[in-house]
Amino acid sequence: MEHVKVLQNEFFPDSSITLALFKNVANAKEIRQCIMSGEFEASLLKPSMIVDYFQVLVAANRAVHLNRTKKMLTKNVHSEILFSLSPSKNISDSFRKFGLADTDKCVFVAVVDDKDGKTLQTVIDKVQGQIAPFEELQTFTDLSNVKK
Repeated sequence: MEHVKVLQNEFFPDSSITLALFKNVANAKEIRQCIMSGEFEASLLKPSMIVDYFQVLVAANRAVHLNRTKKMLTKNVHSEILFSLSPSKNISDSFRKFGLADTDKCVFVAVVDDKDGKTLQTVIDKVQGQIAPFEELQTFTDLSNVKK
């Protein structure tokens, strides 16, 4: 699928991370509700806090490692990705800074071990917006906020 990256975890070859960037999102609140209700599992990230997709890849690798070693501090591997992005050790603060807000117009999605692509397809079907190329990520990044 164009503009979607599926990358193998170098430390755990049986694990993968699927990344997608969406712009012009009209229903961020609804998408967040899907995560909270358990309709699908994914990390919904605020692109304004992401400088490069490699940043998310590192957080995902860390989250998978913590999951495999039973050392996660959050409920699942997708919330652990969000927590791993933050320098803070406050989980709610991490979610507030790096997680999708109801009013956001862009979303960076990360899905761990989406072997058949069903979870990503569910996300694509739910998001009222367009998949954007990763080259556009820098246009959404708020460097002043990242530096804080």
